[in-house]
Amino acid sequence: MLALALVFTGCSTPSGNAPAEAKQKEQPEKNPDVGMTKEQVIQLYGKTDSKSMTSEGETWIYNLNMGERFIPFNFGYRPKTRIVNFGKDQLVASWSYTK
Repeated sequence: MLALALVFTGCSTPSGNAPAEAKQKEQPEKNPDVGMTKEQVIQLYGKTDSKSMTSEGETWIYNLNMGERFIPFNFGYRPKTRIVNFGKDQLVASWSYTK
C-alpha cells in the first residue's frame, strides 16, 4: 500500500512552479525605447556581439539566430540581427530588427 502511495504522489509536480528560464522564454522580446541608456540595453539583451563607432555615435549589433547556421541542410538560413544606434549623448537614438 505504501509503495502504491509513493508512486502516485512521487510523480506529481506542483503547478505554477515552472523554472525561471521557462517563464522568461514565454515573455515576448522587448524592443528598446528611444532614450534608453547603454546599461538598460545590456539589461534587456546582454552584451553585444559587435560594436562600431561613427561620427553620429555608436552602433551595437546583436546576432539573434547564429545557432541555426550550423544545422545540417538548413538551406533557408537567413541571419537575423537587432541593430541599436546610440547618439552622441550615449542614449538610444534608433533601432532596427531584421526578421
